[in-house]
Amino acid sequence: MGRYWLGCSGWAYDDWVGPFYPPGTPPGEFLSRYARVFRAVEVDSSFYRAPSAGLVRRWAETTPSPFRFTLKVPREVTHVPEAGDRDAVLRRFLENLAPLRGAGKLGGLLLQFPASFRVARQERLRELLEAVPREFPLAVELRHDSWWTGETRTLLEARGAVLVWSVVPGVRPPPWVTGEFLYARFVGDRALDRFDRVQRDGRSDLEAMRRLFDAEGRAATTVFAFSNNHFMGFGPGTTAALAAVLEEPAPDLGAAARVAGQRRLD
Repeated sequence: MGRYWLGCSGWAYDDWVGPFYPPGTPPGEFLSRYARVFRAVEVDSSFYRAPSAGLVRRWAETTPSPFRFTLKVPREVTHVPEAGDRDAVLRRFLENLAPLRGAGKLGGLLLQFPASFRVARQERLRELLEAVPREFPLAVELRHDSWWTGETRTLLEARGAVLVWSVVPGVRPPPWVTGEFLYARFVGDRALDRFDRVQRDGRSDLEAMRRLFDAEGRAATTVFAFSNNHFMGFGPGTTAALAAVLEEPAPDLGAAARVAGQRRLD
């Protein structure tokens, strides 16, 4: 099925209606149309609110096979220092993913930490790595350079959790391979607030990531790579540019606007 699973960080953006989804597309059709173009997605909304089992089941039923979801672990787990029901939130979140796991569509989970989360809280990271059962592939995004130590690498390797290779201003994680797959995120800054077209040239970062995939990450047979709207202004366009840099088949961006089964727009 190929090494690369490329997609965007989310699919439900009003600014995509017109340039990606056809005008008038109801939000309930966004995912099924997105899945005509890309074969993976990073669920951003789960960071803000854990999805119900019913919603997860609809995701599984709405998408073709093969298709893969990675999901951000809710922020109550990673961002709230003293959340009293944090363990219960994590447990319910994992339980509700059963429909994706049963359909073979769960690519992995993402523990995304803020820049304020530093190596002084290493024990908290250790607790979370142990709290997520090993049957869930796990990626960890750290955004402070205090983490770039041999001890951190050993901690991730012991769990088989991969360090996310993030492209974020002011952050440059080391290209460690600490698990069985790779996970890259093209995040960008927050200066852009319209997401209807590519507005920046990020090719140099895309090419630098390809060099890492080909060198340090060459042994990995599975690579997830996701584009945030903020990186170049338009997630689908960024993902198409990344596919070109990787010499992967070009995603057919027009497929999201066509009637299912239609070969092209007249």
